[in-house]
Amino acid sequence: MAELDDLFGGLDNTLDFLNEKKTVSSDGIYRIDLSKAKDKKRGYKSVIRLLPNLTKEGKVGMSALEKITHYVNIKNPKELAGWFDSPKNFGEKCPLTDLYYNMVNSKNAILVEKAKQLNYSKKYYSYALVIEDEQQPDLVGKVMIFQYGKIIRDKILAEKNGEISGVSCNVFDLANGKDFVLLVKEIQTGDETYPDYKNSMFRPETSAISLYNEERREFKQVPVQDGKVDARAQKAVRDFLLKRDHDLEEFAAKPLTEEQQVKISEISNFLTGKASTSFAGASAPSSNDFDFDEVATKVESGSSMVSSSADDDDFFKDF
Repeated sequence: MAELDDLFGGLDNTLDFLNEKKTVSSDGIYRIDLSKAKDKKRGYKSVIRLLPNLTKEGKVGMSALEKITHYVNIKNPKELAGWFDSPKNFGEKCPLTDLYYNMVNSKNAILVEKAKQLNYSKKYYSYALVIEDEQQPDLVGKVMIFQYGKIIRDKILAEKNGEISGVSCNVFDLANGKDFVLLVKEIQTGDETYPDYKNSMFRPETSAISLYNEERREFKQVPVQDGKVDARAQKAVRDFLLKRDHDLEEFAAKPLTEEQQVKISEISNFLTGKASTSFAGASAPSSNDFDFDEVATKVESGSSMVSSSADDDDFFKDF
C-alpha cells in the first residue's frame, strides 16, 4: 500500500523535472558549445590542462588514445547515416576506406561526387582538467576527456619539439607542463559551420598542476622540488587524477558489429547504385559526437584564474 500512500498522500517528490539541471556532459567529453559563447565575435574561450593517463590500476598509459572514425553523411535515406570505428584501428582492411577510393578512382563523375559523403577522421582523446570556462562554469575543476584533432595534436608536437620557445616541453608533465588556452570561433564554409581551433595556444610559461578545492572553489598549485611534484603532495595528485566519472578506455575503437557490417554493405550498394535500400536499423548521428577543428579563422587570447601560493606548506592544509 506504500505506492497508494505516495499516490494519494502527496506528489511533491515527483516534481524534480521542474528543477533546473546543471549542464554537465553525461559521457565525460569536454565539448566546446559555441552556442553558449557570450560574444560571438570573441568566440568561446576556456583554459584546460592536459593530464597524463593514470589508469585505475595505478599505471601510466599513453597520454592520448588515438582513433580513426568514419562518418557516412547520407541525407536520404537518413537511416544509412552514422559513425563507424575503422578496422584500421586494429591493422585490418577498412571497407569504407576501400569504398571511398574505389569511387574516387572510378573516373565516374557521379561516383566521385557521392564519395564526398564518406568522411574520414583521426581523433585523439586525453584527460583534461577544466581550469576556466565562463560559458560552462559547472565544469570548472572537473577532470574530463578532451577530444581533439590534428590541429591541436600538432600544437602538442610543436611544444615537444621546442618549435615555439626553443625549449622542449611535455605539456602533460605534472610539474613542468603548460596550460592550454582554447580560443574557438565559428566559421562557415558553404552551408556548413565549424568550430575553428587554430588560434588556440599553450601558455608560454611552464607550471605545476593546480588542484581544485570544491569547498573553497579555488585552485591551488602543487609544490615542486627538484623538478618533480613534492613527494608529500603526490598522493593528493594521484587521488585527484582518479576523481573522474569516465575513463579513456570507454572511447577506444571497437570492432565492427555484424549489424554495422550489414549496414556498410547497404551503404556501398546505395552509393554505387547496385541496389536500392530500405534499411532502417540505425539512428541518425549527432553533431556533438564529432569535432571539426580543421578550418581556420581568428580568435582572441586571454588570461588565467589559477592562483598559486608562495608558501608550499599552505598546499597541504587543503589536500
